[in-house]
Amino acid sequence: MAKSIQTSENDADGRFHTTHWSVVYAVRTTDERRQREIIGDLAIRYWRPVYCYLRRKGYREAKAKDLTQGFFCDIVLGRELIQHADRTKGRFRTLLLTALERYIVSIHRKEGRRKRQPKRGIRQLDMDEFSKLKIPQTQMEPDEAFYYTWAADLIDLVLAELKDEYCSTEKTGHWEVFWLKIVAPIMNNEEAPSYADICSQYGIENESRASNMVITVKRRFRTILKRHLRDLVQSDSEVVDELREVFAILSQSGAE
Repeated sequence: MAKSIQTSENDADGRFHTTHWSVVYAVRTTDERRQREIIGDLAIRYWRPVYCYLRRKGYREAKAKDLTQGFFCDIVLGRELIQHADRTKGRFRTLLLTALERYIVSIHRKEGRRKRQPKRGIRQLDMDEFSKLKIPQTQMEPDEAFYYTWAADLIDLVLAELKDEYCSTEKTGHWEVFWLKIVAPIMNNEEAPSYADICSQYGIENESRASNMVITVKRRFRTILKRHLRDLVQSDSEVVDELREVFAILSQSGAE
């Protein structure tokens, strides 16, 4: 997890959704209007990693916006990238990054083309969101920024779901203690408060109780994360590898 994660900043319903392969494959079996809707949703869900990659490539904000739009319109939709996606050949995010890298190479040969606009009704990305997005650390390579943003958005999604789950019940205190002890210190790069201080602040009977609350939420966090990761792989056995990769991406960025 990283300091730049904002649990309220994501797509239309306030969350970043990982790609479900069943949805990707649905593009091949549905009508053209529904195909455009699905691909438009994918664009909204993946524009952040694409945009961060482009900014780390050295493109200024306006150019990176234009290229992000162009990538989803020209490549993802125009060249039917989704229709040819195959989960047996690797991760969807890797397919997307490879296509993006090739797109940038081709763009260098076609500089001066008119500004791209969504084709055939694909949903246009919200330009205001680009200005709000915090670009990953300057020492990251473009591909590292892509994967880092993807992983951070995934953690954002899990935290948002976790918060909703606990705050919609009578266990809001569990979430607040977990946030104070685990999440806030990581996001703010500060030392975590002691369990004694947490007990004093929230009126918890003892430190053992506070510790158990944190452990309970951490277990639930991991369960939700693994459920989302299951959508990205072919079998349950691969979830462990995906889980390891998520934390490796974040830890390499000083974010775990």
